[in-house]
Amino acid sequence: MKHTARNAAIEALLQVEENEGYSNLVLDKVLRAYELSGRDSALASAIFYGTLEKEITLDHFLEQCFLQPGKPVSKKVRIVLRAAAYQLMFLDRIPASAVVNEAVESIKELKMPGAAGFVNGVLRGFLRKQDTFSYPQGDTAKALSVRHSIPAELIELWQKSYGLSFTRKLLSSLDHKAPIYLRVNSLKTDFLKLQDSFSAENIVLSPCSGSDHAGVLENCGSPMKTPQFQKGLFHIQDLSAQLLCLALGAEPHEHICDCCAAPGGKSFTIAEEMGNEGRVTSLDLYKGRVGLITEGANRLGLSCVRPGVNDALKGFPDIPPADRVLCDVPCSGFGVIRRKPEIRYKKLDTVESLPGLQYEILQNASKLVKPGGVLLYSTCTLDPRENEEVAERFLKENNGFIPRKIEWPQTVEQVQDLPEHMALLTPFSGGSDGFFAAMFQRA
Repeated sequence: MKHTARNAAIEALLQVEENEGYSNLVLDKVLRAYELSGRDSALASAIFYGTLEKEITLDHFLEQCFLQPGKPVSKKVRIVLRAAAYQLMFLDRIPASAVVNEAVESIKELKMPGAAGFVNGVLRGFLRKQDTFSYPQGDTAKALSVRHSIPAELIELWQKSYGLSFTRKLLSSLDHKAPIYLRVNSLKTDFLKLQDSFSAENIVLSPCSGSDHAGVLENCGSPMKTPQFQKGLFHIQDLSAQLLCLALGAEPHEHICDCCAAPGGKSFTIAEEMGNEGRVTSLDLYKGRVGLITEGANRLGLSCVRPGVNDALKGFPDIPPADRVLCDVPCSGFGVIRRKPEIRYKKLDTVESLPGLQYEILQNASKLVKPGGVLLYSTCTLDPRENEEVAERFLKENNGFIPRKIEWPQTVEQVQDLPEHMALLTPFSGGSDGFFAAMFQRA
């Protein structure tokens, strides 16, 4: 395909669809291959993420332009139509006629010249009908699904688990981009100094309530390309993860174990909170991901972080007892949909086995905790089966542990009536990702 912004977006969308890859990794790889200018890279990113985020909405309106609604359409044709429809509905940088013509050329370049007439006809019909399109009203899962481009089965889970009011607020919050949060490396600088250095480059760094070292970046582009990042003055980390690390309460000279740590952000924040004094054992299953932890710790100057390869499902045979253990388990990820839009399309039946796996990891991690020590369980999902139910089962089956109250900053709004040793954070109650935590203490 010709190296245009639109074709880059289409190729990345096809790779996500076919290989179920992470959106950010797929797009980065395609953009490197296409060698686009900064402006075209930004356009490709906008089309890619916008199309991915609005997939259900776009399909709803495109279907109204088919001569035979409900008739199966090939994957390539569907993606070309979605990308064009997204531009027509939500972007105004390119004239509508050019969008349609480029879509026709794209389908030809995908070696489907016989579909060119179909693509042209559907998009011309889309243009004619666009002013008459209307979103379905009401609070049925199907209506909300079209309005917010979240699968109906996930909406039904949220309505059943948290209620309609919670679900409405959550869906509205997921329509907006997630802020870029960072954690200031307090070993090398402070918030005001970092803020001033960004200001000199017309980058805005604003403080966050709840943590003296948390901030929101704006007008930045890629934070990892800034000299401040290269010097190890900060790392990127959502506010919820930073608050979780504060709640763990790590002290200098303690031994902390981060059981499922890659790419290492929580280990880094914990090490900084300890003043780089003590030991943070930072473990992950895959050697390549452990390499990311090592790289990050070196950049930040965190010598107390000890990365290592370990399979949490097989226990922690070579790890000494820890004062505090963070068990941030693999999960469905429904709390980070704003950052990884492809997660919303996971089928619920594909994540049914997760609670069992999570519980097993939590059980293994609990064996590391010293008498009187702390165990903190967490996920980045909004699903009670992976959250409250796992935590409740652990307490029921482990009488050697008792609940321990989670100390959150007063600015953190609790949106669910949970026991004081549990907490649920959401994008609409403070701007962070969706996050769950439960704290226990070894008796």
